[in-house]
Amino acid sequence: MIADTVASSTPTGVTPSQRNLPTKESQMEMDDFLKLLTSQLQYQDPMEPMKDTEFIAQMASFSSLDQMSSLNKNFESFFQTQMNQSVQSYLGKVVTLQGGGSAETYGLVTAVTHKDGVMKLTVNGSDHDASHVTRVELPQEQE
Repeated sequence: MIADTVASSTPTGVTPSQRNLPTKESQMEMDDFLKLLTSQLQYQDPMEPMKDTEFIAQMASFSSLDQMSSLNKNFESFFQTQMNQSVQSYLGKVVTLQGGGSAETYGLVTAVTHKDGVMKLTVNGSDHDASHVTRVELPQEQE
């Protein structure tokens, strides 16, 4: 079936950052599906015509795939918004950062910025990737 071919080309269990998402031009849309289905009906064997149940099943499968793709895009956007909001809660807190090929960094978060799709924390005057945070604590009160 056509929908099975489309569905099998999408990897499952892979996060969006681990795969290359197809561009709008390379994705099959409903118009493309209908053109393909029209061609399939036009060139079918007249002695063994396509059954209406197959036709309906293909349309339902493609429609489900399209809706799942849309839901995935919406969820990715929601997830990114949630991550951005949670990283902003580091502002004014003391963090420990590990990774990025450098030694452990410890200090007060003085700014949170969004650069090139990545949330950055300003600690001790330099920017660090928020994903390198290993500990967050309240600042000690000065007496």
